[in-house]
Amino acid sequence: MKKQETSIYNEFCGNIKDRLFDENEMYDYIESYAKTKNMHQTLKALPFARAMHEGQFRKGKEKIPYIYHPLLVACHALALGIDDDHIVSAALLHDVCEDCGIKAEELPVGKEAKEAVALLTKDKGDSFDEKRYYQRISENPIALMVKLLDRCNNVSGMAAGFTKEKLIQYIRETEKFFYPMMEKAKRKYPRYSNQLFLIQYHMKSVIQTIRHLG
Repeated sequence: MKKQETSIYNEFCGNIKDRLFDENEMYDYIESYAKTKNMHQTLKALPFARAMHEGQFRKGKEKIPYIYHPLLVACHALALGIDDDHIVSAALLHDVCEDCGIKAEELPVGKEAKEAVALLTKDKGDSFDEKRYYQRISENPIALMVKLLDRCNNVSGMAAGFTKEKLIQYIRETEKFFYPMMEKAKRKYPRYSNQLFLIQYHMKSVIQTIRHLG
C-alpha cells in the first residue's frame, strides 16, 4: 500500500467509534415502549440492570458504561419486532448474573426469563463445557434469541474494541457455534424466521467484510 493510501486508510480506521447510540435515549425508549405494551418484566428489569452494572464499563477506548450493551441488545430486539416481555427483559439482564454476582432466582422477572438468564450465564470454573453451553441455549427459545442478538451486537462492535487476535478468535467461534444455531433456530422457531434472517445477514456481512479487509 502506498504511503498516501496508508495515511488515508489509517485516518479512515481511526474514526471507528465504540458508542453508536446514546444509552440514556435507549433507556427512555425501552421504558416508553414497555409502558405502552404493558411489559411489566421489562419495566422491572430496566432499573435493576442499570443499578447492577453501575460502575462497569465496556471494553474499548471510550469507557462506555456497561449498561449501553444490554440496552442496545434490547433495542435491537424491539426494532426487529420482538416485543416478547420474556425476551426483552432477559436481554436487559443477560450479563447480570455472570458479571455482578447475582443469582438467577434474585432477578425481578418471571420464571421463564430467569431460566433463560441462567442458561446464558457461563460457569467460570474449570468444568465449563462450551459445546454443552451452546446446546442448552439452543433448546430454549428465549435464551437462544437473546444469545443471537447479543452476538450480533458484539460482532457489530468488535472492530472497535477487539485486538486482531481476539477478532480472529471471535469470528471462528461465531462460525463454529452461532451459524449452526441460527439454522437450527429457523427450523425450530419459524415464528422468528424474518428476524433470524436479518440477524444472520447482519452477522455474516460484517464478518465477510472484516475477512476481506484483513
